[in-house]
Amino acid sequence: MEPISVTALSFTEYVMSGQRGRISIVSEQRRIYLSSEQWVAGFYNPMRDAMRRAANSPDPAAELDKAVEAAHRQPRAGQPRAFEELREGFLPWLRSTRATGVPTSAAKWRTGDLALRVRPHLGLRMPDGSRAAVLVYVKEAPMTQEAANIGLRILQQAMPDTLPGATPEVVPLVLDARRGRAFRMSRRTNLAKLDALIAAEAAGYVVHWRMSA
Repeated sequence: MEPISVTALSFTEYVMSGQRGRISIVSEQRRIYLSSEQWVAGFYNPMRDAMRRAANSPDPAAELDKAVEAAHRQPRAGQPRAFEELREGFLPWLRSTRATGVPTSAAKWRTGDLALRVRPHLGLRMPDGSRAAVLVYVKEAPMTQEAANIGLRILQQAMPDTLPGATPEVVPLVLDARRGRAFRMSRRTNLAKLDALIAAEAAGYVVHWRMSA
């Protein structure tokens, strides 16, 4: 069988959904990934695009405002409110970093029959010259450190391909954009146990995906 391919963030959202919600979230993700209608998969894309532009703009608020205003002009259910909440959480966080954008690339990282597409939504250069690769989480339910560790570890392992010239000093981040909270991995994290957890969760994802067909 061909491996199942989803984004690293979709897989992270599966892990954080809990036992009861996992079949539902995989069914929803399957519908989105296999849909022929672009709008189904692109609900948050205008705001993520605005976030990338904001990181390189002298007026980041203006870039985010454009996305919010566009959502109000042609509203889709829930989109204007969601974009407003993302702006209110993301903008103060971005300003606090005093960072500028840097290019990122896409990579694939595979475990078992699950192939994860890994591309940071943001690449940032901090004022001290260090860099960060950021997965931006945009959903309504708050991100947790436990779930963020999944995305952080996958991002960490794909770093040489996603941020060209990356060194061990490059920091992987998972940003809960609605709340303006960035997660990073603790140095005390047991990576062997985390890798085993990711492998087990990936196997579960594949089973849920195939059973929902």
